[in-house]
Amino acid sequence: MPHPWSDAPGVRPRERNHHVHPDPNGRPSWRPGERGPDGRRARDRAAGPGHLAGPGGRRDRCPLSLRWEISERFDNHLSTHVLEGGATEDAEGVITFPGGVGTYDATTGEASVAYEGSVAGSFVAVGATQYTVTVADPVVSVDAEGAGEISAVVSAWNTGGMGNPEASTDPTRVVVTTFDASEGWTDGDGVGTLAATPDWAGVLPAGSQQATDLGIGAGKPVDGQSFSPAFLGALTPGVRAHFYASGASSDTQKDPSPFVAEAAPVAPPTVTYETLGANPTEGLTLSVEGQGFRAVTQPGDNGVYVGLAEAGGLPPVEDREGQDAFAAVDWIMPSRITEGAFASVLNAPTAKLDPAKQYAIYTWQAHTHSNVSQDTETPVTIDWSQLAPPPPRRSPSPVLSRSATPRPRGWASRSTASRTARVGSP
Repeated sequence: MPHPWSDAPGVRPRERNHHVHPDPNGRPSWRPGERGPDGRRARDRAAGPGHLAGPGGRRDRCPLSLRWEISERFDNHLSTHVLEGGATEDAEGVITFPGGVGTYDATTGEASVAYEGSVAGSFVAVGATQYTVTVADPVVSVDAEGAGEISAVVSAWNTGGMGNPEASTDPTRVVVTTFDASEGWTDGDGVGTLAATPDWAGVLPAGSQQATDLGIGAGKPVDGQSFSPAFLGALTPGVRAHFYASGASSDTQKDPSPFVAEAAPVAPPTVTYETLGANPTEGLTLSVEGQGFRAVTQPGDNGVYVGLAEAGGLPPVEDREGQDAFAAVDWIMPSRITEGAFASVLNAPTAKLDPAKQYAIYTWQAHTHSNVSQDTETPVTIDWSQLAPPPPRRSPSPVLSRSATPRPRGWASRSTASRTARVGSP
């Protein structure tokens, strides 16, 4: 006779039986498919008054959601589902965890999004619950290499029987499963979606130390097919076999189901500036502030640069000629970026500015411009009249006095000539 919580084919899965748990406000529980006086189905009412559930149980007031069946085995065998925290379930057994908070980077694919809600899946036989697995508050994370994981707060319980004691585990956040996110996010209207199928084969090699520590017998998991070892460790030993390939006919239902995660795109970096001064001697001085910047996007990145150059596109900063195109440049080291913000002062000598050109403030990733996620171009208005040198001062014309007026040689005034004539007359 198989153990009461065995995954052996002799234990028949119970017909799916799930309901929303009564909440602290006293709203009654209901079963999906029931229609109330308002004519709406139970899973629609779960979204709350005035907020009809959309496709997959998605709630309008919480647009970011994770939709995941977890596994066919979880849906069909641990089929009595208690939903809390706003989680809903559709007719196909796909659970919607709402209230997503987090972002994804459309350039790098990096993401971290936390969702709300929980589902407790139980196997019930002859009216008595035999075991329960609870998955709550899942978080979807993706790194720059495209490696993703779903973590959650997990706990389990099973009744005693066949010489085995009752057992339970405390709620603990663990990695439930991993996945490949290299295909990236699909950008939508203010919401990005990521569709992926979690890893299964090769996750937990048979005979490995991890498998042995989890009490899994020799040759199992078959082909290493398993949920994350950390997830198995958060379950009671008698329940673990429902989440790895044990050689039973039910193995075909145990692999993790595909999921769809939603996230908000990362706001692009922005730059503002203020003109602190402009004169021919000291040049143009600008106070620059940035928001939403990242010091490291790819391995080896080291802050950002901010510089002033001719408008119309970032110069080729990878070569010397492009670097020489800047009238002023400042390296914003990682230590100068706090919560995505930085401040800088640029001073461009007058000799490096051409009144015939338009100028802009640029930013880009330091040092090798490994990606364009930190690229910005902000037009700058310059009052060229303040940078123009003053007109040259004209020397005053000399003014000669009458007494100093030169006279031709041999010239004498009329009065002198008259006096001379009188003296010399007979």
